Amino acid sequence: MPTCQVCGRELAPAARGRPPSYCSRACRARAYRERVSAKQEQAAAPVEAAVPGLSVERVVRAAIELVDREGTSGLSMRHTAAELGVGVMSLYRYVPGKEELGRLMIDAVFGDHPLPEPGPPCWRAKLELSARQEWQIYLDHPWVPQLFALTTRPPIAPRMMVYTDWRIRAVDDLGLDFPTMVRIAIMVGNHAQSSAYALAREQFAKHTREEWLGARDAQIRQALAVGTMPMIARFGVDAFEASQPESVFEFGLRCLLDGVDKMIVGSRSR
Repeated sequence: MPTCQVCGRELAPAARGRPPSYCSRACRARAYRERVSAKQEQAAAPVEAAVPGLSVERVVRAAIELVDREGTSGLSMRHTAAELGVGVMSLYRYVPGKEELGRLMIDAVFGDHPLPEPGPPCWRAKLELSARQEWQIYLDHPWVPQLFALTTRPPIAPRMMVYTDWRIRAVDDLGLDFPTMVRIAIMVGNHAQSSAYALAREQFAKHTREEWLGARDAQIRQALAVGTMPMIARFGVDAFEASQPESVFEFGLRCLLDGVDKMIVGSRSR
């Protein structure tokens, strides 16, 4: 489900054309103002003196701490500067803008969880290890999948890209062609990322998922009364647990690896 790039609210999929990016005109206007402000500040940045002790690493770590605490809605050059106690213009000597800051943040958190070399001996154990390690990144920093969604292209983050390279090597020499190995590596990452997307909403929600559903019991009953969702009407405790992000991640990972196993067996039998 797509979400607003400003407030994170879920968006209804577009019937046709480009997917929506904002939930309202207010959020669209806020995003525009932030882009204009960032360009203006960046243009003026060279006149600001360097700050002793400030570095790219300090800027990135401050931004990570900020977003761990406030979510992606709090990410901006101005808020990061305030976190460091410096003028916003000073930051542009180290990071050219918000998009580059996001790229460096993603690279940093993946760098905090390096994959072992050479890793387990079996391809399946390797892929499972890499998926669980990426999942741990998202548990530690639930905003990362949301930050991915704010970029127009995948970020050029070398320490994140190492994960893809590591996974491709995990299924090398198994009789698969290279494009298939690439698809497998990307699918593992995409599965972990998509399963984790809801984690940020849960982190900053004012109420637990159970409390949120309980407060909307009347609305749910009204929606089910139409009779067009017989399967949803069967939801109980077991189904509720099955829909939790970690349950979806575990189930999907097992199905994905089973599918790769069958693919490998099939390629060897030809």
